[in-house]
This record gives sequence, C-alpha cells and structure tokens, in this order.
Amino acid sequence: MTRIAVLALLWLTVSCGADPAAELEKARGHLASGDYAAAADAAALGLAAGAEGPIAWRLELVALEGEARGGKTAEVLARLDRLNQAWSEQVGGPLYVQTAGQVKETGDAAGAISVLDAGARRFPEDADIARAIAQLKATGTDAELDQLRSLGYVE
Repeated sequence: MTRIAVLALLWLTVSCGADPAAELEKARGHLASGDYAAAADAAALGLAAGAEGPIAWRLELVALEGEARGGKTAEVLARLDRLNQAWSEQVGGPLYVQTAGQVKETGDAAGAISVLDAGARRFPEDADIARAIAQLKATGTDAELDQLRSLGYVE
C-alpha cells in the first residue's frame, strides 16, 4: 500500500471514529493469518484513532511483530527506538530477542543481528540478549560471524 493510500485510509478511519480495540482485534487476526502488512496497517489505524494505555501498547506490539515478520527491519528498528522513548518501562531485552527471532525467520539474519545489536546497546547488561548473541557466536554462519565481528562481539 502506498504511503498516500495509508495516510488517506488513516484520515478516513479517524474521521469516521475507528475503535482502537476493534482495530487491535483486526490486527491480531491479520497476524494469525500471516498477513503481516495488513496487521501493521490495522495497528497503525488503531493507534491513529487515539488508542491509549494497554490498548496502545498492544497495538504497538502487533505493529512491531507485523513489521518484523514482514521483513521490514528498518521499520522494526525505528519502532523499537520509539517504544524505548514512550514505553521505557515495558521495553527490555526479551522484546529485542523475540523481535530478532521474528526478523531472522524471514531470512534476514543480518537484520536480526542489527536488532540484537540495538538491544545490546540499549541494555548492555541484559542476560537474554547476551545469551542470544552467545548462541549466534556458537552456531552462526560465516556471514553472521563476520557481522558479529564487525560489531565487536567476536574477536
């Protein structure tokens, strides 16, 4: 969907009074069916409709997963950065590890390492991130090890 179409849809939905909770359920349904772009779009509609509190957090998580499973690593990294600003109490190393796994499942090992690296920079003492990086060091491909080496995780 083009950016203009998404913006038009957002405007139409907001002006027609979209219900954030309903959009969350739609987004979850799209995730369950494997339509990751539609999941992220529905979550964006729910957020644009003024979602707050737990509904907003759940919409953010659905959008993040839709982007990760959709192979949109740049969007994932940008969303994680925004979540660190707005939801610092809820964001931690386990979210980065989970998201990296979702990115890797799309075949983007380099993107997954980028997510782990962003998490390690944000949470340098996090045991979950350290374990994920250690596992990559032990089982990673040559390309993954080269990327880890370039980031300073492998000597």
